Amino acid sequence: MAVGTELTDGLLTVREVPRTAVPEAALGGLDEAVGRPASSVLAAGEVLTRHDVRAADLVSGLEPGTVAVWVPVAEPAVTAALAGGDRVDLRSPGDGSFLARDVLVLAAGPGGPERDGTGGAWVAVDAEQARSLATQRADPLGGAAHVALHRP
Repeated sequence: MAVGTELTDGLLTVREVPRTAVPEAALGGLDEAVGRPASSVLAAGEVLTRHDVRAADLVSGLEPGTVAVWVPVAEPAVTAALAGGDRVDLRSPGDGSFLARDVLVLAAGPGGPERDGTGGAWVAVDAEQARSLATQRADPLGGAAHVALHRP
């Protein structure tokens, strides 16, 4: 199956396999996969893991027009301190200007779409904030935002 294929009951089969053949992140049942898109190419007979199925929708339940944007953060200690639900301000590393104010952190940690080890956070932003963040990413100074955490 190709990436993005919506998984249905007809495409999936539950079968018993020896415990030693079950990957650590294996899904426990059809309900964890049905109706979700494949996030990797899937081969026939493969045991599905949480990495094979888009198991969480970062923008589910958020306001219409909200998008999730990956923001690299240069300081590992800052990334480690962030968690989903935090509210932050994002500033340009070049001039300190605000890129986005009081945005919701959806998830944070190492890695990201580039898988280059850069830590960062997925944040919920509107179209204008997304444009501002995309412009910053093209900045020759690097694009990693400075993060200011709001008090809960």
